[in-house]
Formats: sequence, structure tokens, C-alpha cells
Amino acid sequence: MPFDRVAYPTLTVGLLVLELVLWLSPKNMDKTVTTLVLTTCLFFLGKLVYLLYFFPADHAVQMEMTESFFWIPAVYVLSLFIPSLKVARNITVSFFTTMTLCSVGYAALNAWTLQTGGVVFALIQMLLANLTLLALTHAFIGYKDRLSSMATQAETLQRLVHTDLLTGLPSRLRLEQEIDDAVTRDETFSLLFIDVDGFKMVNDTMGHSAGDDVLREFANRLRGALKNRDLAARIGGDEFVVVIRGDSPAQVTVLAQQLLVGLSLPFSVRGQHLQLSASIGISAYPNDGQDTATLLRHADAAMYQIKRTGRNGVRRFDAALDAELERTVLLSREFQSALAREQLRLVYQPIYHLDTGEMSKVETLLRWTHPEHGDISPGTFIPIAESSGQIVPVGRWVLEQACMQARSWREHYGWAGTITVNVSPIQFAQPRFVEEVRQALLLSGLPAHKLELELTENAVIQSPALVQAALCSLQRMGVQITIDDFGTGYSSLAYLRDLPIGCIKIDRSFIEDLAAPRRAPQYAVALITAIVSIARTLDLQVVAEGIETQAQLEAVRGFGCDFAQGYHFARPLEAAVLTELLDHGQPSVQPHWQKRLN
Repeated sequence: MPFDRVAYPTLTVGLLVLELVLWLSPKNMDKTVTTLVLTTCLFFLGKLVYLLYFFPADHAVQMEMTESFFWIPAVYVLSLFIPSLKVARNITVSFFTTMTLCSVGYAALNAWTLQTGGVVFALIQMLLANLTLLALTHAFIGYKDRLSSMATQAETLQRLVHTDLLTGLPSRLRLEQEIDDAVTRDETFSLLFIDVDGFKMVNDTMGHSAGDDVLREFANRLRGALKNRDLAARIGGDEFVVVIRGDSPAQVTVLAQQLLVGLSLPFSVRGQHLQLSASIGISAYPNDGQDTATLLRHADAAMYQIKRTGRNGVRRFDAALDAELERTVLLSREFQSALAREQLRLVYQPIYHLDTGEMSKVETLLRWTHPEHGDISPGTFIPIAESSGQIVPVGRWVLEQACMQARSWREHYGWAGTITVNVSPIQFAQPRFVEEVRQALLLSGLPAHKLELELTENAVIQSPALVQAALCSLQRMGVQITIDDFGTGYSSLAYLRDLPIGCIKIDRSFIEDLAAPRRAPQYAVALITAIVSIARTLDLQVVAEGIETQAQLEAVRGFGCDFAQGYHFARPLEAAVLTELLDHGQPSVQPHWQKRLN
């Protein structure tokens, strides 16, 4: 027919041109295929219009329709199966809609006859077939797109979980999986635990954004220095771990030294050149551990030993030397979450007035019970808390809990004594410390004069002007100040005279010497006598701590001490135990004048 003689050659040329364009420029595939869909849709639409409105009625319209429109499904498939062809999809929908309108128009213009009825019936069949294919294809593509989207999201989440977002290095999770796999394969490898020396100073002086720049540059240097088979990961803060596969211990040490040199080159951050270094600890599988956690812990312990001995070095883990250090490192990490995990608790030790025998004060003491390691000595975990900075939030919690406990005893049992709380020098040096004390008192409702803060001599000799301002603020609030462990530090008379201090505690070591002939108790007697004499001159109260025997008690009474505490009276007690004692009547000891009468 005339339409075919023009349309088919034109369509053929057009398709060949589009094929040539696609071959010459594959990157333009979307545009080329969209043009192809548009061209074929226009062809089929033109054919339909010609058949319905211009084709002689006596010809086999139905046969022409069957032959001509057999290829329409291929257009649908082409446009819908390529995800990026959104314009082509819209074209096919518009094409089907226009075909439907043309068919409705034909049916409306022609009366129902045997010939036209057959055409309308053929149109209905064609449209139903097209609609079914179009709907099924859309549903399938939608399902496939949802699956693709879910797979993409899962892949993205997996990548985020296994990648450190700041540096682009693998994360701790990916590192642990790599080590686990290597252990499973029984593959020889070494771990380098790397910590950036002085990084905290960068954050404090230049801001965290500058610190992030340093970490990114640090990560880039690690990448550049490693082989493809090795892995570098950032596990947190300024800590990195490198997995070295296959090399001998000597080769690993050489590589660690080379890394140290490369990492020590100046960092350019915002126009400034920063000179940093690193401390590297090494552990090897299987000699230094049989699992991921042990290997990381041992490498960390070796690195920490470098930190303690001057930084900027490389050290291999040594089980004989690092066992205690490893435990300290482990406890340091565990203490970070001890408060949040409710592993910390408070105990209370009574302090008695030696004249009246009453429990005039109660000292608050912190205890840490670890679920695996049991009770940890304060002498172990307090330095850990101070070095990590955790002493600040922990000290705030202790202060608040102690004040609330004292208020409870005061309100429910009529105890009129003073609660004493030890304050770390680091905690005391915080700018908001005085405000934190004020908030603890407001929160608990405890009168300020019923709170006594125990400071060491080291806390009050640093920054005299700031210390005096803080202590004067506390004094105006009514809070009392005691110097703890007096006699073991600088023992300066100047701060006793100039600062608002109301009480001093004689260190327990002097009390122990009283009952130890081999330690020359005469020196302890002379020192205690001098301390009490100074206290009397300055109108200060004196507490003797560490009383364990009746002889020691009689001795400190003879020296003129005002208060005493120690195992001779009571060990540190849980709050519930001390509450029970208060419930049965306020605990007391026999005063010295009753002792003499007996």
C-alpha cells in the first residue's frame, strides 16, 4: 500500500542511522534508544491512523493490523527493560493512550456493520493484548527496580559498615573479619597497632576539623606505603591497625620503621606545618595470640609501652614484660564504659569525733566491680580514670550521689553529720567545678555546710590564683574544705594560712609507723605532733585516718586529733548497711573521757 512504500524504507534508514550513532558513541545509548522508541511508536501510530481512516474499506484491514502491529511488544520491552530510559517509558504510555483514542474515534464514527464490526473487534483484541503486556511489563520492572534498590541499599549499608567514613579506610569490623579469616586459614601475619603522638594537641589548639584533615592525610600515607595484599584500618580516634601478610618478623619491623619515617614528615594543615610522630606496637600470629581480640590487645600493649617510654618508636609484644601493662590497657578501655554499665558503686566509711564519740562525718569512697575481673583496687583504677579524663564525669556522678545519700540519711534518720567527697586535682581544675558543686547541692537539697570536699596538696598548689578563687567561692556557698593525705606532699604552711581550709587529714602512713618499731616511730610521733600543733595555731581540725588498733587510737587521742577513721571502727560500708545502723540508732564510739573513767 502507499503508506508502506514510504514508511518502511524511511524506518529502515532511520534504524540504520541510529545503529551507526550507537556504534560510534556508546555513551549516548540512552538518547539513541529513546529516539528509536519514539521513531517506531510514530511509525505504528501512523500505520494505525492510515488503516482506520485512509485505507479503502474493501481491503483486509484486520490482516494488515495483524501483520503490521506484531512488533509493538518489542517496543515495550525495549523501553521498559532499560532502567534509565524514563523518557522512553513515557513515550510508550503516550503511544498506547493515543492508539486507544484513535480506536475509540473509529468506533464512534463508523456504524456497526459486518466489516466495521470485525475491525472494531480486532482493535479491541489488539488493545487488550497491548494493555496486558504493558501492565505486566510495568509490574515486572517495578518489582525488579525494588529488588535492585534493596540490593543497592544493602550494598551501601554494607560498605558504610565496613568503611571508616572520615578516612575511607576499612573500619574495625572489616579489620576483625579479615583477621578472623586469616586465622581460619592459619595464615601467618602481623599486626601493627599505630597511635598518632600528640594528636590531642592538634584538636585542642586547631580544632577538630584540622584534626580530621590530619587523620585523612595520615590514612593516605598508610595506603601509599603498603602492598596490595596488606590492609590498613582505622579503629577509632587516632588509632590505626595494619595487617601485614606473609613477611618475617624482621621484615615487619623494617616496614614499621619505614612507616614511622614516612608518618613523621610534616603535615600541612591550613597553611601551617605540623610535626607529628607515631608509636607502633607489633604482634604476630600465631606466636602472640590465637584470636583477633588477643592479637589486637597484645599489639595495643606493645604500643602503649612505647607511649610510656617516650613515644615515636616501634616495639614487638613481649609476654614476659607486657602482662601487667596489658591488663592496665585493658582496664583503661573497660573503665570508659564502667559508669554507663553501672559497674561503679559508692561505699561509705564513718569518721568519729574523738571527744563526743559521734559519727560526725562519713567519707564517700568509689568502688569498681568488673564482671570478669572482679573488684578493681582504687589504687589501680583512679590513675586510669585521671589519665583518660573519665575522672571528670565519674567525679560529678560521685558528688551528686553522695549529696543525695546524705540528704536521705538526714531527712529519714535525723543524721546531722557531714558527707565528705574526694576530689581529683583534674576534676577540681575544671572551669565548671564550682558550678557542678552548686548543682549537686540544689539537686539533692543538702545544706552546703554539710558537704566537705577533700583535696590533695597537689590540687591546691597548682595555679594559686585560680585555686584561691574557686575555694573562696565554695566557702561563700558554705562548703567545707579538707586537705587529704597531709604531710606526704609539699606541706606548705602558706596555703594553710592563705586558703579557706578548715581541716587536714594526717596521712595513714604516719599512723602505721606508730605501731612499727622498725620504722622509727619517733619520727612519726614528731611529725604528727608538729602537724597537730600547726593545726591548732591555724584553728584547723585534724583527722587521723588509718586507725586499725586500739593503741593507735589512744596515740592519736593523746596527740590531740579531733577525728579518727579506720578499720578499727568500721570498714567502708554499703549505703544499705550504714542506713540499717542509723535505723537502729546513730553509731558511735566511746569518747576518751569515758575511757579514762573506766
